[in-house]
Amino acid sequence: MDLLVGLLLLAVGGIIGFFVAKYVNKDNQRSTDKAESEQTIQELMNQQAAEHIKETKQIAENLNAQSAILKQQIDAYEQLLISQKAGPERSSLSYFGEHTTAYLRNKSTKPTREKLNADIQPLDFSSQSSGLFSGTKEVPAKESK
Repeated sequence: MDLLVGLLLLAVGGIIGFFVAKYVNKDNQRSTDKAESEQTIQELMNQQAAEHIKETKQIAENLNAQSAILKQQIDAYEQLLISQKAGPERSSLSYFGEHTTAYLRNKSTKPTREKLNADIQPLDFSSQSSGLFSGTKEVPAKESK
């Protein structure tokens, strides 16, 4: 009987050892899978960070180029305004043509009044009997009964 109990304990210990080894091996497999997935995630994040930095540098360079172009345009506009303030005759841009500008500059701004001939009556009152008052008395009509 002692031998049988010993063999049973050995078999039970072997079965328990098998399942414990399987469980420990499964944990090791999980940890290696987890480490590999973390490593791939880390590599992916590094690639994305490198792409982000590259795109950010490109955007910064584009902004610098556009700001330089804008600064040149502002300087040109400022020079144009300064040259226009120097004198309207020296202005390279004129709103009207040369001949029109000279005409407008020399044109008299005083309003001129048309002269009327006072010798002639207006057409409404050209004869004696025209107008609101004809100048003759109307005979009152007699009332008949």
